[in-house]
Amino acid sequence: MLKITNLTVSYASQQVLANFNLEVKSGSFLGILGKNGAGKTTLFNSIYQNIKYHGSITFNRELLSKYEVAYLESENYFYPYITGAEYLNYFTSANPEKFDLLITQFDIPLDKYVQDYSSGMKKKLALIGMLLLDYPINILDEPFNGVDFEGVNFLYDIIKDLKENNKIVIISSHIIETLFHTCDKIAILKDGNIQKIYDKSDFKLLENFSF
Repeated sequence: MLKITNLTVSYASQQVLANFNLEVKSGSFLGILGKNGAGKTTLFNSIYQNIKYHGSITFNRELLSKYEVAYLESENYFYPYITGAEYLNYFTSANPEKFDLLITQFDIPLDKYVQDYSSGMKKKLALIGMLLLDYPINILDEPFNGVDFEGVNFLYDIIKDLKENNKIVIISSHIIETLFHTCDKIAILKDGNIQKIYDKSDFKLLENFSF
């Protein structure tokens, strides 16, 4: 279980997260729904151990390690003049048996420079890297942005596979239908804290949701 207790994050004089508490069980998929500035990225960076915070974040009752968290950011950065194959060389040793399967499924040109990829291809490449890490906690920040129809359906399959392998997935999306398809629960993030968590049986109440 991932457990976040009294998480507080401030930038200068602005408090972004305030005594934030959350529990996510292994094998659970939690959607985070919040408007821009609600604190989603700050929450994700805290779980990823990428920023300083007050409070505690534990996994299975131990302090969370950065090496237990894979983070697919909404905007992926790649070094100039690196090919897809060169990028993935950083990940293949973590889970080599998955490499060929993922490359075939995602169908991206590994011999080309990443800077020449479309935004959807860049998203796919970053996702392959994340999957090869095979970490127990996976953060997907707007993973459907820039992905074509075929890619969306394949993402659904990938997310289903993560669930079957008992991973924790925390996913944000401005396209609420994608959260309906993928999540067990959806949390509403507002003013630095969780306002409400909806179970799957109550997702219909969110169909016309607005902040």
